[in-house]
Amino acid sequence: MTMAKQSGHNIALGLLAILMATWMPGAGASDKTKPVPPSAKKKDARVYDEMVVVPAGKFIYGKPGETKEINLPAYSIDKYEVTNSQFARFNLDHRYEPDKANFPVTMVSLNDASAHCEALDKRLPTEQEWEKAARGTDGRIYPWGNEFIKIACITSETATEGQPMPVGSCEKGKSPYGAMDMAGNVWEWTSSFSERYSILRGGSFFEEGDSAKVFSSLLSIPDDSKDYVGFRCAKNGK
Repeated sequence: MTMAKQSGHNIALGLLAILMATWMPGAGASDKTKPVPPSAKKKDARVYDEMVVVPAGKFIYGKPGETKEINLPAYSIDKYEVTNSQFARFNLDHRYEPDKANFPVTMVSLNDASAHCEALDKRLPTEQEWEKAARGTDGRIYPWGNEFIKIACITSETATEGQPMPVGSCEKGKSPYGAMDMAGNVWEWTSSFSERYSILRGGSFFEEGDSAKVFSSLLSIPDDSKDYVGFRCAKNGK
């Protein structure tokens, strides 16, 4: 083979190699241009329908100076406040902004909350059940302990936009049983009454941290609905 023919042959082989490298999927591509496999994409690990178990036994109930021991059977309670998307499953006329799907549902009356729980074969917790789920057995003042921690809850100290936050936003604020947002975010309906008034627990984004203490309560007429009131469900047993 002559020198000219050899040179032309080498050039042809080089061009063919370049074309093959360009054509082959992923060949020569940087890591930045490679597609990210679905398994590597960040996912929301929260299971919004999850419940936590509160074992049977005694706990310290009530305000400091007025405490007493109460014994309750085992029950389960929602880990998170009921969200807009959850509420819409059984209330087809419920409307909310798409970016607020996982915000706590608000503007619900006691009847609205009870009906939703019943549709799931659940019920509203009593105020005693709510308090035990929030504070555990040792009589603590907040779900996380005895000192107010601003970043552990959504209260007026942290809710700069004047609204609740997505449920479970404050990991540091979880209760001894793993329940979230039992201090702040939104007040929650219970099935308990004080005369003709319904009892709500938990504080909200609308009030200061003092209202988010586990023994704090709010009284309301049952058919009232507010933008700072929501709920969570409970059920008997584990």
